[in-house]
Amino acid sequence: MHALFVALAALLLASPTLAAQISFEEIPAANANCCYVGEQYAGLGVHFVATDDGSVWQGTSQGDPGGWGLEGTTGAAFLGFNGKSYSVRARFDEPVLGFGVDVSASAGARSGSQFRIEGFRAGALVESFSLPLGSANQWSSVELGAEVDEVRLTGVGTGFHPFGLDNLRWSSEPPILAVEIDVLPSSERNPIRPGRPGVVPVVLFGSAEFDVGRVDPATLALGEATVAHRGCPHVEDVNADGFPDLVSHHRVSETGILPGDTQVCLTGETLDGDLFEGCDAVTTLPAPGAAKRGR
Repeated sequence: MHALFVALAALLLASPTLAAQISFEEIPAANANCCYVGEQYAGLGVHFVATDDGSVWQGTSQGDPGGWGLEGTTGAAFLGFNGKSYSVRARFDEPVLGFGVDVSASAGARSGSQFRIEGFRAGALVESFSLPLGSANQWSSVELGAEVDEVRLTGVGTGFHPFGLDNLRWSSEPPILAVEIDVLPSSERNPIRPGRPGVVPVVLFGSAEFDVGRVDPATLALGEATVAHRGCPHVEDVNADGFPDLVSHHRVSETGILPGDTQVCLTGETLDGDLFEGCDAVTTLPAPGAAKRGR
């Protein structure tokens, strides 16, 4: 069973949507210390820079060429490092989020070997992480939380310290925090009459994981309706759980809710720029004075 180790720069309640993934099954295995990974994945918007290390090898189920003692995590193939730099750089055409990779020491690696991942944005180091590597074929998963346009992946150790990489993945979309809301908190059915005048109150619940004090009120929108300035958003502990909640009001006619809709969502951003979304069920009612059939 593969070990799992995840490093996150921030607490995310919803993960970024996966934009691309590399399993190294997509290109022929070199099975030799040559033919280093480079422009083979340019179509995915990523370019590898490897000076003396980092070629694709087949794993133990395919005869274990090179005697690495590794089996990739998304198929037999993996990217192997046993040269001088023990390093590769991945440069992206556009900034990405949620970059992750699986890593394992291989057969012959000395005790105390480590793996280091560094994320850069516009040439500046924005996040880095190191972890010790275990025995051969004991894979760990490492993820970066920051937005990056370059990632450097390096094996650290003394003497011979080979290792393998597999399952590179990333997203081009920002993660969205999942939050809890209550439309019309005084009602269980949440009746909404589309297009009617007036406003609908919405409670955005705070919790140990989500501080409503971080919310930028100007970004709140229920469906398409931004905040209607009826007392402006205010903070109170609506559900008496000890965590402040944020109450806002939105014009029904601007929400975009249509007859037959069963759900509406509140979206917004924190002052740090994190996106969030929460949805609640609604029951739409006919317009006032709608003609009655059968008469």
